Amino acid sequence: MKAYLIARVSTEDQEDALPAQMYRLEDYAKRNNYEAEFFQIQESAYKGDRKDFSEVVTKIKAETELVIVVFDKIDRYSRDYASEEVRIFDKLRTEGKIELHFPSDGLIIHKDSPATDLMRHGLGLLLGKYYSDAISNNVTRRFAQMLRDGRILGRAPFGYVNVDRPDGDKWVEVNTYEAEIVKAIFNEYATGVSSLGLIRTKIKAEYGLLIGISKLEQIMKNPFYQGEMRYKGKLYPHHYDKIIATELYERVEAVREGYKIKPAIYAGLPYTYRGLISCADCGCRITFEKKKGKYVYGHCTQTKGKHGASYVPEAELTKQIRAIVNSVAISEDVYADVSEALKRSSETDEQTREERLLSIDKEIKKYDKRLERLLDEYLDQKIPETLYQKKVEEFNQAKQVLENSRKKFELVSKYDFSSVTHLLKLVRNAPRLFELGNIDEKRELIKTIHSNLQLKGDLLLWELKKPYSTMAFCNVSGNWL
Repeated sequence: MKAYLIARVSTEDQEDALPAQMYRLEDYAKRNNYEAEFFQIQESAYKGDRKDFSEVVTKIKAETELVIVVFDKIDRYSRDYASEEVRIFDKLRTEGKIELHFPSDGLIIHKDSPATDLMRHGLGLLLGKYYSDAISNNVTRRFAQMLRDGRILGRAPFGYVNVDRPDGDKWVEVNTYEAEIVKAIFNEYATGVSSLGLIRTKIKAEYGLLIGISKLEQIMKNPFYQGEMRYKGKLYPHHYDKIIATELYERVEAVREGYKIKPAIYAGLPYTYRGLISCADCGCRITFEKKKGKYVYGHCTQTKGKHGASYVPEAELTKQIRAIVNSVAISEDVYADVSEALKRSSETDEQTREERLLSIDKEIKKYDKRLERLLDEYLDQKIPETLYQKKVEEFNQAKQVLENSRKKFELVSKYDFSSVTHLLKLVRNAPRLFELGNIDEKRELIKTIHSNLQLKGDLLLWELKKPYSTMAFCNVSGNWL
């Protein structure tokens, strides 16, 4: 007689139990002279995807003669008495197409099984369900306690590494190399002038690591780097070393939020300025339409009421926007001079910054040594406990002041030559991009440089975003440095 021997575990840490199950099942098949087909399945019998198990069920259903289905124990068969597989097997059993054998439980269930065996089978399923629920509750409670203790539940994010301490305790440590990359990503994006694509290119050039755009976004949205873990939408403080300061994380969040532009909803012909300009009188959108089959005009929709809005030729708006774009443009000569000056300034600032950080670190180590000496004197009973506690508090306060100073100094803005050069290249090429770019490129340029474009009669009112407003001022003053 044919028998399906099914060894089954739910999780990876139970994988070692598969060989023992297979041994008992094989022995059972030999003792009963079954024509056996073996299956090893590692997937939850209680929840989630059960693809492999479902495929075995499908094969059993396709059998035309009575077959034996063997599980080592009832809880290897299922821990969910309401599962679809249990219902299918029970239907096949009552129809006389299969027998269910559980060797370790000493139980065989078939079409004509007595009520006592069916009760044992049902109790086995019920106990399996209870066991699963109890494990789930214990895991939930353990997870809750780990979160309260500030411990991570799974794998540490990029920039950290999971380690086992000598005492067997599981911990998370900073991966020095990856942490430097994380800092570079946050510092670069916090400048507000670097796109994700530019950051990706820079990381590859400086660290030899190619990171996808989605991975960059994932890193910048992860609060773990500044001391908090996100679990099921909630934040919990953790006790591992931070890679970045909270102020830097919040600055990056502010930059990301600033880039979220509400999309303009429009349909019809792809007019260049559609959805980008509002009416200065009523705040409604300026819409565009073609007259006589070739002339394009913009005018207020006057949705909030008629106010005699003018019809302004698109060519007139283009003329005014061209002048705005040209106002931030930088010449080749100035570009070369400013780039070289920024490079020198960046090198000088970086040297000064590193010297200051080394000085602060030296002061922090000084207080660490004082605290060590103080502890030795206290343990040797050279000083009383009251003096020891007073000095410990005094030294720790001084040390905390230095550490706070260091964090703030780390966040001091510095010239980033590649980011600023990228910005200068953009404004150098802005006039050319406006003249030769396609509609999407022109729209992106306008949204990048301008804000609050309004039409007053036939006059365009505008504001330049930072730092483009500064560049327009430099063009007027002639003092780019």
